[in-house]
Amino acid sequence: LKLQPPLLGSNLFVFSANGCSTRGPALGCPAAARLELRHLNLLAIGTAIAHASGLCAPVGRDVASESFGHRRSAAGRCRVSLLVGFTRSCSLTSMGCAGRVLEELRGVLGGMTWRRLGGLLSGGSLCRLWWSQYGILLKRRLPYWSMGWPIIGHTPGILSMTLEGWSEKMVQGKPPAVLTNFLFTNTVLVSYQLYSQHIHSMELDGKLGSGCPPTALKLLGKSSVLTLPGGKGHQHHKRLRTKLLHSLAPKPCLEVLPEMSLEVRKMLDKLAEESARNGFASFDASGSHLAAKVSTLQITAGLSQDLQARIEDLVDTIVSGVVAAPVNLGHFSAFGRALAARRELQGIVTQLLKRPILDKRNILADLAKVTEGGEAFTMEEILDTIVTLLLAGKLTTADALPNLFVNLSQQPDWAAEVAQESLEFTSIESDSAALRVVLETLRVFPPIGAYRRMDKEKAIDLGEHGQIPAGCQFAVFLKTELAAMGDGFDPGRWTSDVVKSHGWLAFGGHQPHSCIGRSLALLELQVFARILCREYDFKALDPERIVKASMPINKCYRDGLRVTVTRKVRP
Repeated sequence: LKLQPPLLGSNLFVFSANGCSTRGPALGCPAAARLELRHLNLLAIGTAIAHASGLCAPVGRDVASESFGHRRSAAGRCRVSLLVGFTRSCSLTSMGCAGRVLEELRGVLGGMTWRRLGGLLSGGSLCRLWWSQYGILLKRRLPYWSMGWPIIGHTPGILSMTLEGWSEKMVQGKPPAVLTNFLFTNTVLVSYQLYSQHIHSMELDGKLGSGCPPTALKLLGKSSVLTLPGGKGHQHHKRLRTKLLHSLAPKPCLEVLPEMSLEVRKMLDKLAEESARNGFASFDASGSHLAAKVSTLQITAGLSQDLQARIEDLVDTIVSGVVAAPVNLGHFSAFGRALAARRELQGIVTQLLKRPILDKRNILADLAKVTEGGEAFTMEEILDTIVTLLLAGKLTTADALPNLFVNLSQQPDWAAEVAQESLEFTSIESDSAALRVVLETLRVFPPIGAYRRMDKEKAIDLGEHGQIPAGCQFAVFLKTELAAMGDGFDPGRWTSDVVKSHGWLAFGGHQPHSCIGRSLALLELQVFARILCREYDFKALDPERIVKASMPINKCYRDGLRVTVTRKVRP
């Protein structure tokens, strides 16, 4: 047994049995079958042991020994599998031969050292990852595919261009369905039009499940409204979603309008003080803090500053774990740290449930008791829901706020229109200049440009574009549909008819998993826009969007978006 460096060996192994030696042209026929693994990398070790022990179904092709410069053996034939590009497999010619080989393997394993055992286990793991990536290519009628690098797929592209930039490049000039691999998962990128034609009805009928990455499934929890299957027949999801929509409806959101306005002014005053002191201020950190603060207004109805800051840190850690490799090494890996942060957040939620703040309306209190919106949630359902809402607030409004600031700074005419609007709201979604600017900002820079689903039982037919294999995730790509509405920044495009047809695409469109916090997000963004334009003079300084390793989903602004903010002098 000769080990080569991981992934750098010859990627070629020859399995010979019944005395078919590969050492030379002469045939040797010893009494016991011999197993030769020559020039074998760690990947091939895992495959060889799996097939020799009968753990995997054999796939291969009969190759005469003459192909390797040998004569055909009279004692039996040898099935040879070549590992070129990725591992295929090999099989034995008879059960008797397999038994003899297992005896030989027992002898080898009996003298196994810890170092060799570690190599075998590592090889098996690498082989499994390799097969999970490339095994799908054996399926029929696949869409156009681009699998990227072995094991890691296109993940390096996401880290260098962000998920937003990479996905745009991946679908540009390609068919409306593209099979690819990123974040260690095979996924078919599907255009929204193709989804509407072939998949949307299946989702409404409850035939699709969540396609979240393994890390997201683990961190969000099995009772999250994002991970539960929805649509017809899925009562668990319907019960949770109905109760949440009752707590996040427009009327409950408007009840926290005074507190929301106060938090917006605190944030802008802080930027004004920083601008006066340094000549500029950094927007991103303040915007992220505002998004987290507003999202907790309806989750806990008020927290201490120390606890609020701790929850923000925990949510940041969990977000980093969602896009990390699914490897739990405790505090030595991003996913391990995210799991630890979730456990700490669970402890905080448990303590809050013991002493909820009941003098204000809050989701946490509503979830824990029977209300007109539905039955009380279990502890697991409450924790998964709170984590989901906190993450959603972090990844949506926190990303939209700096884009909204820049657009208002670059569109003074629209900013002037927004400044004329009242701070009183009778309806969150009624037509206004602020709403149009917000919708156009979300169109140009959607916080979440796609969402994932899968059908675990059946392949999904995409017509002339092939089919999505059963159990394979697909991502509905929304950003191209939004970008196709037109070039440039034009809030005037959002007429009542356009709002009905495309207004909610940035929130997932009309499907069972559309954003449940839409009313809260729209209210927060409009309040921010109106207060900013009415009460402050502001400017974005060189707003260049760049790739940041700590935020691999969307691009962010250089230096945290430098801005100047000053309070307007009141007459």
